[in-house]
Amino acid sequence: MKIKSNKLFWLLGLILVFSCETTELDLLVDPNVPSPEALDPDTNLNFIQFQLAEFFENATESGAEAVRLEYMFDEYDVNFNNTNASNSGMWTTAYANILNEVGALIPIATSSSRFRHIGVARIIRAYTMMTMVDYFGDVPYTEALQGDSGIVFPAVDAGSDVYDAALAELDQALVDFANIDGNTPNFNDLYYSEGASNTMPNWTKFANTLKLKYYLNRRLIDPTGSTAGINALLTGGDIITTSADDFKWSSGTSINPQSRHPYYVEEYSAANTGEYIPNYLSWALTEEKGADDPRLRYYIYRQVNSFPTDEATLNNEIDCWNNPRPATYAAIDAMQTVPLPYCSLFARGDGYWGRDHGNNDGIPPDNAKRTTFGVYPVGGRFDDNDAQGIDDNEGLQGAGIWPIMMDSFVYFMRAEAALFLGTSDSDSAMLEQAIRSSMATVTSFLPNPGDFTNTASAADIDTYVNTVMAAYMAATSNAERMEIIGKEYWIAMYGNGVEGYNLYRRTGAPGNLQPTLLGTSTFPRSFLYPNVTVDRNINISQKPGLAVQVFWDNNPAGFIQ
Repeated sequence: MKIKSNKLFWLLGLILVFSCETTELDLLVDPNVPSPEALDPDTNLNFIQFQLAEFFENATESGAEAVRLEYMFDEYDVNFNNTNASNSGMWTTAYANILNEVGALIPIATSSSRFRHIGVARIIRAYTMMTMVDYFGDVPYTEALQGDSGIVFPAVDAGSDVYDAALAELDQALVDFANIDGNTPNFNDLYYSEGASNTMPNWTKFANTLKLKYYLNRRLIDPTGSTAGINALLTGGDIITTSADDFKWSSGTSINPQSRHPYYVEEYSAANTGEYIPNYLSWALTEEKGADDPRLRYYIYRQVNSFPTDEATLNNEIDCWNNPRPATYAAIDAMQTVPLPYCSLFARGDGYWGRDHGNNDGIPPDNAKRTTFGVYPVGGRFDDNDAQGIDDNEGLQGAGIWPIMMDSFVYFMRAEAALFLGTSDSDSAMLEQAIRSSMATVTSFLPNPGDFTNTASAADIDTYVNTVMAAYMAATSNAERMEIIGKEYWIAMYGNGVEGYNLYRRTGAPGNLQPTLLGTSTFPRSFLYPNVTVDRNINISQKPGLAVQVFWDNNPAGFIQ
């Protein structure tokens, strides 16, 4: 649960509140954005690219909180009500700042044969709409942003139809790229630096990888179509396969204007941790396998290297220390030889200071002791046993990334597809490559490893990979194999809650996620429509609750928690 610093979001919110003629799906006048007749295609596409990072930030926070990659305060029903700031920001950014602007850009860019602009805008629109369906299910699309045609209250489209429209957008984007010639104007590429490319190789790989994601998410409802679609992409070979192909937003180190990673700003620049690292994440990286994950010190930074031992301090700072383990934790403990964490990682005693999933106790005076985000992906400090408080201008000074689609993610997706669909890949080979790709990306994120003592060695990585692969080869069912793929994918996607949220609903893995501390509650199979739209659109009815499943999720009700 983070403090939002996006001033544009609040400005747009005020516009929505005081407008009686429009909704966020029909934003007729936005003083921050040029009118269509005055629109500059280059400036507009810059804005759209930046807004994709803003959209991802909001989306990743909600998904990450649901699947324990980030700390969630309180129960699902409370945290993910229809006023949730992340989901509201995601909705507004999608419609007002991405779809609206892409719709304005394409006609103008078409008239000047700006095929690079058009193709990139289409890919961003496709990613946005797929993610909106993944999070909310049925959403407005065909009637959205049609105020000029008299549609003030757009109705929702079936999620499956929006998904298909996104696939068509990706295909059309590739056609646009094929039309590039020596006269096609360049653009400022904020992701791949391909603004002058005649072939757009990395954007093409990202588009095709989104197709792979489309087919994988649909595998439960259309295994035959998904198998054929994925095999065709594998045969074509034009997907993300190396770290050079990664689709990520890269933050800078500037303070004015602010370009640092948002989580770095909220933690390091404030010199005061406002976020907890989930105990379950720390446990998964330390105790679950009996040895520390080589990525541990890159992911998590400790401000202290011990826990208090006197009762007075414990009562003040970690007041659950003497409480009995919740009954809801007991049944799931049997799934692991090492019991799931409760309250804190006291057994280690070395300062991995976090919180349990859903803990809604009052916030104690422990800001200077909590673990926080490390060097990857936020651009903070590497944990070299310093045990020092964080401050501004430390570590990579905020030069982090949003890992939107990394090569390791693609290999994990291919492992799942091979396991359940029998695609042309080897599931075990894809799993091993996925882990090694993640390790290479994370460990190479530290530009000066020679300055530190506790960096991961090649031997550390080999030992980890060999341990996981031995367990995988010993597994006797696809369910057991998926548990291993899912847990390793979950660890590798740190910084990306979007794919974690999809993975958990699609596969049920990782199956041993720490239960919600306060009880079972209702896991969000999709999120409620934000009040910024449902309260202003007579054609959108609020869902009955968080149990409503998106179109591609036909798993049993209640199979995840």
